[in-house]
Amino acid sequence: MSGFEDKMAQAAAKKLISSSGILHSMHFKTSNLPDEIIDVMSKLNLAEQHSLIHRAHRFLSIEVDTTALQRQLSELEVLREEKELEDKYLFMGAPLALMQRLFGTHAADFSRRRSALSIRGVGTGRPPACDEDTELRIWKLWETHQGVEERLRFIKVAEDAGIDLHMIWSALKPYLDK
Repeated sequence: MSGFEDKMAQAAAKKLISSSGILHSMHFKTSNLPDEIIDVMSKLNLAEQHSLIHRAHRFLSIEVDTTALQRQLSELEVLREEKELEDKYLFMGAPLALMQRLFGTHAADFSRRRSALSIRGVGTGRPPACDEDTELRIWKLWETHQGVEERLRFIKVAEDAGIDLHMIWSALKPYLDK
């Protein structure tokens, strides 16, 4: 067993021993750890526990399911991309109402995230109303990006127009809710 595998087995054995007082065979996928063994392990003194941990490679094997690990890494990637998109929205001045619509963001989380990103005072309160030409330009850009998923559509409109999302939301909201 390699040094890494040995250390992993020892760590798992240490956790197993430290939890043995509350373990029962029903906690395992297959009931291959009899209650008698759990009882004996729970009565080991500290020196015996230490000795058993260092012998973990003899009774414990560590296995990584690479398919399941890859699936978990893919899910984490999707979550990271989602958070990055939310951050982009916050940096582009998205108001709470827009964040709630697109991401289901709660007010407390909205405030916490803005604070963590050091976004203070920007995009708060009522946005200035767009003049008619700006509102028309926003609508034309919105229609131009019609086939794009709504979250990305707002970003594209903001980038093309050079206007923050707070103002774009105030211009589009009355018509989007109809």
